[in-house]
Amino acid sequence: MTTQELTDKLIAAASRVFNKDAAAITAETNIAEELGSKSLDRMGMCAVIENEFDVVIPFAEFGMYKTIGELADFIASEAE
Repeated sequence: MTTQELTDKLIAAASRVFNKDAAAITAETNIAEELGSKSLDRMGMCAVIENEFDVVIPFAEFGMYKTIGELADFIASEAE
């Protein structure tokens, strides 16, 4: 899977989890500031990442990734 395909899938997932328009989400979108910081939504995103990408991201570490692009880079590095 290319980085762009991974980013596109993350955008679609973030759109569902955070209930935001996918067209407004990019690789540069700040997760906490632009999508929301509710812990339930963040837990949902962690679950989606685990289910769709087979990558475990501890909830406590999710906040380390500020943008969708940073999250995509993490998933790509873990999937190698």
